[in-house]
Amino acid sequence: MDITATRRHHVQAYIESHKLTLKAFADLIDRSPGQVSAIAGRTPHKGIGNALARHIEKCLQLPKYYLDQPTGLDNASIVAPMANRLPVIGQASAGKLMENIETYDADEYVIAPGPTGPEAFALRIEGISMEPKFQEGDKIVIDPDLEWKSGDFVFAIRIADNTGTFKQLRSEGEECFLCAINPSFEPRYTRMDGEWRVVGKARWRVEDL
Repeated sequence: MDITATRRHHVQAYIESHKLTLKAFADLIDRSPGQVSAIAGRTPHKGIGNALARHIEKCLQLPKYYLDQPTGLDNASIVAPMANRLPVIGQASAGKLMENIETYDADEYVIAPGPTGPEAFALRIEGISMEPKFQEGDKIVIDPDLEWKSGDFVFAIRIADNTGTFKQLRSEGEECFLCAINPSFEPRYTRMDGEWRVVGKARWRVEDL
């Protein structure tokens, strides 16, 4: 199956599995129903170019190049999200392992509820800073491929020593802060300056297999 057919197959399967009309799908990707009909209708006559493929993936929160994947093109695998086996990593060690996450041999793995980027992992929550929403031991999928903004839950590391922390990102004016949502935790706010960088955004909480 060539790239044109592969991309069309994925898009049509997504529309069918989510029981969407062409107009509803067009709204999801900010395109006209006519454009969607041309690429994925009953009689499609246009291919999905590189720019449009990446745009669709971004709008649907799919991993980059998801539409290009030639494997698993039977209906069952498309209806259900692709299963990704993710290593479970503790907060204390996650920062140090980010550079070789793809080769990291974890003691525990979980299956992501949906598609993720290649560097995604499951973070095991430690401490009480994010209670009551997140409890110690919770496993949260962190995906570096997702864009993040104020209000998102993120995993960040301190560059000097690769110390990791899971917090809510908040902004005031031009400044950003890592915020503990537990009001009794100190320090509740850590200013995002040159010492910190966001690794990835939280996407799901997963259960043990």
